[in-house]
Amino acid sequence: MSNDSMMAQWYLIQCKPRQEVRAEENLRNQHFPCYCPLHSVEKVHKGKRTVTQQPLFPGYLFINLCKLTDSWHSIRSTRGVQRLVTFANEPLAVPDEIIEDLQSRLASIGDKPLFEVGTQVTITEGPFKDLDAIFCKADGEERAIILLNLLHRQQHIRVPLKALKT
Repeated sequence: MSNDSMMAQWYLIQCKPRQEVRAEENLRNQHFPCYCPLHSVEKVHKGKRTVTQQPLFPGYLFINLCKLTDSWHSIRSTRGVQRLVTFANEPLAVPDEIIEDLQSRLASIGDKPLFEVGTQVTITEGPFKDLDAIFCKADGEERAIILLNLLHRQQHIRVPLKALKT
């Protein structure tokens, strides 16, 4: 390991609103190693289940810099970057262990479903509105199968995903 890489440390960059991807791309184009932790978020949008990648820390990303060899001046003028986060006008290094821990934790977390099997849900629309049920499983991208207690019997019913809430 060279002396320069031993001196490089992680720092925190504050990005302009919703421009983490743009800032990371532009910093990488300047050959700065960056890390923007992302996690999967499952949502129901217009009645369909969608999974998107969103920043774990909206508005922030990490950058690996060396105080001795890297030119820090270009960072401020990079598109998408608002500023380098400082304390008492000094950039504070983020310990490598925190970055490594974030990377390993995010790698071990798979895509988490919108509703877990066995979760109690409430129906928000249709003939069974305001009734409580148990989520059984997703049925395609737009529907779910729930377990509803009707007339003292448990019934499996298909309902739109958009009609459920926890």
